[in-house]
Amino acid sequence: DISNKNQFSFGLHNFVGNVSHLEYLLIEPVPISYSSKGIQFSFKRYLSSNSKESGFFTEVGLEISSLKASSTIDLSSQIYDLGSFTLTCETCGEVVLKTNNDNQKLIPSLILGWQQKINENFGFSIGAGIQYFDLPHFILETTEGDNFPPYVRKKINSIIDNTNMELDNYGNIIPTITINTSFIF
Repeated sequence: DISNKNQFSFGLHNFVGNVSHLEYLLIEPVPISYSSKGIQFSFKRYLSSNSKESGFFTEVGLEISSLKASSTIDLSSQIYDLGSFTLTCETCGEVVLKTNNDNQKLIPSLILGWQQKINENFGFSIGAGIQYFDLPHFILETTEGDNFPPYVRKKINSIIDNTNMELDNYGNIIPTITINTSFIF
């Protein structure tokens, strides 16, 4: 039955948490807070079976997501090199580095996977593939009164530049892994 070889689906996701750390030029690593909210639409084609049986599948998906990351650096706890001098800036306070994407992103994906049916109504699937995502860059969140001394500004710019170079190393084709459960009622 060809109608059981194809399946359309959608899913919602919401994740908020720390995913990594900024370390470059910092006394101690600071966490990178990440949030992702969105909806995904997908078309699944079963290769050797149908949607009611275990077997391999391919999936094409399109996700609409709001992806944001930020990190707060306490500038007063950092040290700054100025030639042969080492300085601090106890009045500098905190600064926030954040991604420069404030709108929704479209993220297409292609996955090859396996569906395992437990019974007629319940199953799970696992898949691996690629997705296309134009990674954002980190910028300094500007606030009133950010008149930092030149040696502080130089360190902030260096941290931002290094972070963006690291992100550029990943490219726009990102590996993806999916784990899903399904319940048919």
